[in-house]
Amino acid sequence: MEREFSRKASKIVKGMAILFLLNYHLFSEAETVAEFGVDYRPFPQEVFLAFSRFGNISVAVFVFLTAFGITKGLIGQEGIEPRDMYRQAVRRMLKLMANFFALFASVTLLWWHWFDYASLYGEGKQGFLYMIADAAGLAQILDTPTLNMTWWYMEIAYVLIFLVPALCILVRKVGYSLLPMVFFLPVVLSFNPDISRYLFTAAVGVCAAYGSWMDKLLNVKAHPVLRWAAGGAGLVLCVMIRQNYFVQERFLHLADAGIAVFFAWFSIALFGSVPVIKRILEFIGKHSMNIYMVHTFFYLILWRSYIYAFRYAGAILVVLLLASLLWSVALEWIKKIVVGLVRRKKM
Repeated sequence: MEREFSRKASKIVKGMAILFLLNYHLFSEAETVAEFGVDYRPFPQEVFLAFSRFGNISVAVFVFLTAFGITKGLIGQEGIEPRDMYRQAVRRMLKLMANFFALFASVTLLWWHWFDYASLYGEGKQGFLYMIADAAGLAQILDTPTLNMTWWYMEIAYVLIFLVPALCILVRKVGYSLLPMVFFLPVVLSFNPDISRYLFTAAVGVCAAYGSWMDKLLNVKAHPVLRWAAGGAGLVLCVMIRQNYFVQERFLHLADAGIAVFFAWFSIALFGSVPVIKRILEFIGKHSMNIYMVHTFFYLILWRSYIYAFRYAGAILVVLLLASLLWSVALEWIKKIVVGLVRRKKM
């Protein structure tokens, strides 16, 4: 039976990626681990910290999946014109902005008493405009104050919505020659550092969708034992390569692109074949964007001492995940009710 890298598969990868991201934010700093007496046995400290820091790969995985998903959607619309691509991009942006605004509103309604908005945004009309910019997910783009440092990713998300269609048009014309073109582009043109870092990963995501790379990888015939062995060894190798100082300083954008492809295969080929784990990861992946945007409030801003009070690394990770996940489930439930009421009034 042929295996396909479907939307469900993408959710499984997102679920795995968000677990790595939470682990990265919780345990990447040796000072934090020591301050709260985190118990990470049976791993040596160096191994534990290296693996935790590797979790930063999650951003590249999300970029890869976004580029892959948008491209797949455009490929499915045979003969679609660039004009229509960008009409869809505008709708996608507005939908993302509306969802983020709902997230911002929920945070403000629940925790307004924790924050000094006047000090953060300023007073008067300027402060109000800064707050609206933050609520729309535009703070990083406009270089204005933000309530949560993790929300910097919204800049990447918005840029990808409009960048990927252009990359799709190029890949149709030049094929995989797109990759060396994109590789050298930051040398010729000046880019925002975050965009420059993830541009190549986005191009790889477009090419992967265009060439059905993930389907081909998932359908490579191998005994389950061999697949698990290759996956485990590959993960260790990826950690060793990515966390190398020279790679971090010079070739991180290249390493991230390749590792993102491996990470997607690894998540589906191994954990996507275990029914219970598959469903759990898929559910987490469904809420991954909300978890990404809210977890910082729990572990760093509001409940830091409570989260780390569980001492054991695994328990701390699970508690942060559950807190973020429950908040996301509640938010989506409320959004569904509100949308239903609005539609009912229009009828």
